[in-house]
Amino acid sequence: MFFTLHSEHKIGYKKLSNADLGLTEGSSHQTHIGLYERKNMLSFLKNEDTTTAILIYNDYFDVLQCNFERIQNSDGTYRSPKISLGDKDENTVVRKIREFAKLNPNRDYYLIWFALENNELLFWLIDNSSSDYAKLKDFFPNENKVYDTSEIMFIPLIKFIESKIDELSIGLQEDLEIVSQTSIKSEKYRTIDIEKAQKRFKITGRTGEELINEYLEMQKNENQISAFEWVNKSRESGKPFDFVVNSTAGEEKYIDVKTTQFKFEQPLMFSDGEIDFINTIDEKKYSVYRVFSLREDANKFRKCFECFNYCLLYTSPSPRESKVFNFKKEIQSASSNVCGIKIAVPPTSLVFKKISADIILKGVAK
Repeated sequence: MFFTLHSEHKIGYKKLSNADLGLTEGSSHQTHIGLYERKNMLSFLKNEDTTTAILIYNDYFDVLQCNFERIQNSDGTYRSPKISLGDKDENTVVRKIREFAKLNPNRDYYLIWFALENNELLFWLIDNSSSDYAKLKDFFPNENKVYDTSEIMFIPLIKFIESKIDELSIGLQEDLEIVSQTSIKSEKYRTIDIEKAQKRFKITGRTGEELINEYLEMQKNENQISAFEWVNKSRESGKPFDFVVNSTAGEEKYIDVKTTQFKFEQPLMFSDGEIDFINTIDEKKYSVYRVFSLREDANKFRKCFECFNYCLLYTSPSPRESKVFNFKKEIQSASSNVCGIKIAVPPTSLVFKKISADIILKGVAK
């Protein structure tokens, strides 16, 4: 699971009032949703904090602004944690919850909240018409309560919630996979999430190369190729390819393995070094083996061939000088250097002339 529960192991649950939902008529102008401080929940948060939080409602899953605060008593202590509506131009958790409630004001709404291991809050809005509400009733026999490890059903509850988060956060995890491969600054994601995505992607990349290594070993045993070398077997070589393969006819070819946890269509990255390399060889000698859907049971990949024309979409009048090359040269003319460029591209027919069907890696274990 990418998103897991905070070590405090506490989950809040309440039925939201019309005042919480902004549905009251008359004089009530409540601008917050009250939470609970029972069992010292969320004690790691500052008494006043503008941060980000995840909001889930049905298939909706996004990172929003969250205005968290506690009320200060006259003796200097604090009580009554709450999340506030914020200014009109702020896309906050409370504002979004109220937008959802106004679409179906006659439903009953419930809020589940807890902290994730990255100290980010997660709010799960549920209404009484949803299938999730029917499933969660057994976990929450009492409304308006903070649940913890003293509850008999707490461990199954955590597993259910983390599985649900993992299912709904695929789009966000896909985006994090791209962000983790670049130096893009993102206010949407916390540093700890980007670092976690970087570690996961490094493992994902290594797993993809191990799978293709075993696949090529099988091809060699079946005399479909004569030999191959995994250039990153002992350590990362820094070369713009991962395998050198010798065909039975003695022809040398290069394979770059690009792996994702997600669907085949997830953008893949080309570095400037890889583009430079592609532009210096016969395009039929280079291919990308796109390993994908590692989250699923079956290991599979597609062979992607002949991306030379795509790399030359940015060609200057001088043959085989891409725009990347010219950009670097222009920067160098100003006594500066480009230390690395990465381009995210879709693995489609716009990039590759030929893409194979799915190849199942039978007998190859993850």
